[in-house]
Amino acid sequence: MKYNFLIILVSLLINCSCSKKTDSSKSSFISEVPENYSGAFDTFYNYINTLNNNELSENIMSGFFNENFSIIGNPNITFSNIPEITKAYNGIRNQTYPFICSPNEFQRLKLAKLAYLPLTKISINIALLDVFLCSPDKTPSYKMCFIYQLVFDESKKKWLMNTLTELNPKNYPLNWNQVEIKDSHKYSQNKPLSKLTPLLASELMNGNKSIE
Repeated sequence: MKYNFLIILVSLLINCSCSKKTDSSKSSFISEVPENYSGAFDTFYNYINTLNNNELSENIMSGFFNENFSIIGNPNITFSNIPEITKAYNGIRNQTYPFICSPNEFQRLKLAKLAYLPLTKISINIALLDVFLCSPDKTPSYKMCFIYQLVFDESKKKWLMNTLTELNPKNYPLNWNQVEIKDSHKYSQNKPLSKLTPLLASELMNGNKSIE
């Protein structure tokens, strides 16, 4: 009788332990953004809205970017001021995005994956995998991956983007803290990400819509 009781007790303890581990793994897969980094995500989401709405004025861009913002890739680029950054991003939005969707038209950028890696109390890396929706009917067609580093600017009391690093979409950092994407920005169409063509910004600069 005592032997049977011990078996039942051990089984219950094992089940309880496994249940806790399962719950823990589920909750750790999608992370809550800590309050001290929430402003960084506000900057990031507002920037995506600005890109989609094609409202890239110097005044607006100064609220998103550090004046010495740099792009890490091939080649590396470091900007000197907001007008330079604004000119570059207007070129990306109004020349590169249409080229990506050609012969169709660019319609919207959506986020399929989003993650963060804390660096210090005032700096953070945000990784994204975005999807280009092209005409007709916002058809998902291409995917790209980047990491933005944001730093809190004490003088402006704002989180600003400091660097941008391009990634091959297959190297998206799944080991970082994954974040639930806002419904307004989330890629929610049925076409699997594996069916979308991956792109690299450095290849697009050379006129190549391929990373091979």
